[in-house]
Amino acid sequence: MGHIRLGTLQRSKKWRDVIELLDSDADVETIAEAAARASELDLKRASDDPFFQSVTQLLVRLPLLARAPGFEAEMAELGLPPEALNSVTGLLAGLNAAINQRAFDQDHSSDAGELARTALLESLSVQLRDKLPTLFEPTPQEVRNALASFSGGQEFSTLARDFFARLSYRSLDYYLSRELADHIGADKRFGNDGDRVAFETALRQHTFEASKIIETFAGGWYGKTVWKEQSLSQDKINDFTRYAFKKMRSELGRRRATD
Repeated sequence: MGHIRLGTLQRSKKWRDVIELLDSDADVETIAEAAARASELDLKRASDDPFFQSVTQLLVRLPLLARAPGFEAEMAELGLPPEALNSVTGLLAGLNAAINQRAFDQDHSSDAGELARTALLESLSVQLRDKLPTLFEPTPQEVRNALASFSGGQEFSTLARDFFARLSYRSLDYYLSRELADHIGADKRFGNDGDRVAFETALRQHTFEASKIIETFAGGWYGKTVWKEQSLSQDKINDFTRYAFKKMRSELGRRRATD
């Protein structure tokens, strides 16, 4: 991910430790912590990746834009047509196109950015639909209000947790998925594909549980940075994502130590 190729990581001592754990009877918590440790440098570098930054900027700024006057103009600036608010599906499609366009304009794409893009769109899909009526199609104003509702500290912390849980799982799976395929078969870690899927499901659940630490501090960061300091520079957002990755890494290790 980022500027390090997977092949480079696989030759590292930390990654060989992960492979040894897969060859053993180590539980999913131990393997998740080791994989997070092995990929730590890549996750740190992700915060400096322009494509990744363009996604995390949307995570933080979109709710504030939806809350403020002139949202339609801001949408146009992002490259979203007015009809993007006609449905959650339309909004997500518009955001996806806008992110693609920004990557094209920057002449820069990256694995880190792609993982973040997928995590953001998944999080918004789930979190927005939870806030909207289910019997009828929402109005554009209802979609906007649902998006704007994440501009408060507590609601933002819920969205941030969901985003970093998905991003962390996808980051771990990015590295592990190739290796897991080599551990399927007789006398190997996974007897069949079903066993591998069960492992991935447990990894996803473990990562989500560890992401509780993000919910704990994200709301406080949002209130302090956005409302108290009235500052929302890209540097501030980058600091937030670096700290979030650090907290996730340490929490995965802590949970393993206490399980």
